[in-house]
Amino acid sequence: MLHNTFDQDPDDPLRFVCSEVYKNDDALPAHLANPALGVYLEAHAVLGTDLSVEFYGTVGDKVIEAINATGVPCKIYKTKLGYSRV
Repeated sequence: MLHNTFDQDPDDPLRFVCSEVYKNDDALPAHLANPALGVYLEAHAVLGTDLSVEFYGTVGDKVIEAINATGVPCKIYKTKLGYSRV
């Protein structure tokens, strides 16, 4: 993981968005295999009311399969135009 933030919604102080950037398609399945993530997700299920994932950019089949295996709802926004230094 190259980037991780946990940002508070300016309109709802009880709502947060987590943003993450990964080095490549292999990095997300490796992250999902981290036992600490499982502990976090279990705690989130108790504290949070919903959890979903949005992908921005180009992701491969491995990433899609890995996130689908979690059962967490996801949506993919494929990049058509743009520029990033990340």
